[in-house]
Amino acid sequence: MSAEVSRRTGWKPIPLALKILSVVMVVWALGSAMNLPNLMENGLPVLGIFVFGIGAFLVVLFLDFIGPAIFFYALWNGKPWGVKWAFFYIGLFILNGIVALLTVSDRLGLAQILVPNLVSLLFLAVIFWKRSYFTNAD
Repeated sequence: MSAEVSRRTGWKPIPLALKILSVVMVVWALGSAMNLPNLMENGLPVLGIFVFGIGAFLVVLFLDFIGPAIFFYALWNGKPWGVKWAFFYIGLFILNGIVALLTVSDRLGLAQILVPNLVSLLFLAVIFWKRSYFTNAD
């Protein structure tokens, strides 16, 4: 039997915690899509400055759609690099939140900065906790 045939892929072998995380990420992405016109008009903080229009669109596209899509690909196919990717792109969320807390919290408010950061930390904790799924995938 070849390695490709015996490799775990699909939804069934994914641990429950990662399945729940996946569903939350999809809901998050849908919320971002619904809020996109507002973000494009009113701006989105990126490392301490506000970006508007196409800049805000590109940030949301990468952080809320492309980043998770790459993670889902790694998750679905059991790619060992999935954990590193998740840490990279979720780490960008957290870094942006820390900078926003220090620079634009008076404009945004603490809740709009802290809630996404706490959720991101929870995402990282779940991915770290279930990292063996990725390392044992091959």
